[in-house]
Amino acid sequence: MTDRTLDALDQISLADLDPMDLIAPNFRVYELTASEIASRLRVDNRFPGDRELRAAVNLARRVLQPIRNEFGRLSPNSVFRSQALECVLKNKPPGWLSTSQHTEGCACDIEIPGMSTLALAQWAAEFLPDYDQIICECFDPGAGPNSGWVHISLKAPGQGSNRKQLLTYLRDLQSGAMVYVQGLRGSVT
Repeated sequence: MTDRTLDALDQISLADLDPMDLIAPNFRVYELTASEIASRLRVDNRFPGDRELRAAVNLARRVLQPIRNEFGRLSPNSVFRSQALECVLKNKPPGWLSTSQHTEGCACDIEIPGMSTLALAQWAAEFLPDYDQIICECFDPGAGPNSGWVHISLKAPGQGSNRKQLLTYLRDLQSGAMVYVQGLRGSVT
């Protein structure tokens, strides 16, 4: 186990990294690829290269660590997801390519037990200095304030400007379909 928290992103490489290495004050490398589904189904969810690893380390340092600093211990539901894991999760055939920012190491899904999903998304929008998207996903006020999760993405250095986009992905009560709506809110209207 090595403390890599002060290493520049371009100094971090899969070739010399241990899963237990610290890459942020409270995050280890293995937390960035942890997936219960991948483990249970024996799907390879390792980083394919340094680019994805460095993007995920950047996300851990600039998104996950500030959230952990504010709210205490949390483990992300998902950070990096391999193309193979995306195929399984989205019920797609092998060879299909996902465009999810998770496959680039640039996104995480989080929830904090006992905290409203909508409140967590609103906190992130107000207090994170930079982000590409914050999406309050699968939030259903009728199922309780902790339903769903918050998706937060951050483009890796050199990948362009972050959009600072706020969205909610929820069920439209009239049509029954899941829809994206602008802003962070508890209903389509």
